[in-house]
Amino acid sequence: MKKSVLILLMALSSSLFTICEGQYKVLLNFDGANGNAPESGSLISSGKLLYGMTGNGGAFNDGNIFCIDTNGNGYRDLFDFNGSDGSNPNGGLILAGNKFYGTASMGGANHLGCIFSIDTNGNGYKDLLDFNGTNGYGPGGSLIVSGKTLFGTTVDGGTLDSGVVFSIDTNGSNYKDLHDFTGGPNGENPYCTLLLSGGVLYGTASYINTGGAGCIFSLDSNGSNFKVLTDFNNIDGYEPFFGVILSGNTLYGTTTKGGPQDSGCIFSINTSGSNFRDLFYFDGTNGDSPFGGLTLSGNILYGMAGACAAHGFGCIYSINANGSNFVDLFDFSGLNGAFPVGNFINVGNALYGMTSSGGTMDDGVLFSFKEAGLGIDNLTASISSITIYPNLNNGVFTIQSSVVSGQSSVEVYNMLGEKVYSNYQITKLSNYQINLSNQSNGVYLYHVLNENGSLLGAGKLIIQK
Repeated sequence: MKKSVLILLMALSSSLFTICEGQYKVLLNFDGANGNAPESGSLISSGKLLYGMTGNGGAFNDGNIFCIDTNGNGYRDLFDFNGSDGSNPNGGLILAGNKFYGTASMGGANHLGCIFSIDTNGNGYKDLLDFNGTNGYGPGGSLIVSGKTLFGTTVDGGTLDSGVVFSIDTNGSNYKDLHDFTGGPNGENPYCTLLLSGGVLYGTASYINTGGAGCIFSLDSNGSNFKVLTDFNNIDGYEPFFGVILSGNTLYGTTTKGGPQDSGCIFSINTSGSNFRDLFYFDGTNGDSPFGGLTLSGNILYGMAGACAAHGFGCIYSINANGSNFVDLFDFSGLNGAFPVGNFINVGNALYGMTSSGGTMDDGVLFSFKEAGLGIDNLTASISSITIYPNLNNGVFTIQSSVVSGQSSVEVYNMLGEKVYSNYQITKLSNYQINLSNQSNGVYLYHVLNENGSLLGAGKLIIQK
């Protein structure tokens, strides 16, 4: 029976959905010496290695650059910032040729941040540019690269001290201040990682200095034709820190605040600035303050909310790109991480990310979450032979089924992929009870099959005692 279940799930995953039990794993506990508090860190992969940065910790407590195998082994501290060569690196690294490029939000010659390059083995560190205020200061998100040109943003500095969009060659020459933000309706304080598509840069500005709600903008990669695509108004979102991603002609992103409960939103908008939609409002119980961007796989968006949810420490979630079927996939508990930041990366069949705190030393963790377990709830949209109710209770669930004869089976897994319940000899499926009262609060995944191994239903069960 179990073999038939696995074969069925693999077949379904190759068509419309990716189905299997999800697995969360802490790959690394930061402890200060190996880094601390990846404030907005995003990872990058090369082969079987993950590379990232932390905002603090390391030899001088100014942050570091590290690498680690995707299985959690082989951690290496590649470089420790010391203030004079940069401090508190933000965002993630990017790889161009045989070098990584990144930014430090502080430190450098003027203590206002810098742009750097470094060999992939940790050697050859080079400070490419020191910000001085006039040309910007406090770089925000990750750099992006096109050919031999890097693009990025600073949160502050420039003509009116409201931030800039810049470009610079990968050898450190030809720095250009492409656009100075002027505040008000024209945007202010871009913290984002830019997106480049068809010669046009897209990003978000957060208005963190003057209390505005933020905006989405575009400009040509030569700095011309700046446009505000939409201004947020608090109700439809507030403080869009992490930029946007693109699918077709639609941009997707998050705001950390705003919406009916002031807990943040997920939005979409056309690249022309038309058809803005709030796809989802966070309300605290399903997550709060998504201090990170989105990752798109097929037609499903994945992201992390930074607070609240079941334990108050944030969650991993998925949602269809049309705004339907929001799923809280995993709730952080503190010991396994707290307050996730940055973006996921997708390597193989797993998502990798970091949290800013939590873990054994409360300095953050680096984790993996198996993508094979994501999206199981999508089955309920097309397979409706059963329903389970009440689906948020103390652990006792009742199946209501249209199947009137034959032997059925039920399996239930926790979010670590561990089977916590099974019965392969159910003669009467309707009104059958699943008793999980001995399990802890949280989200569990179930699937129900008939005697021929055909899937009758699948989805999540939520225990709240």
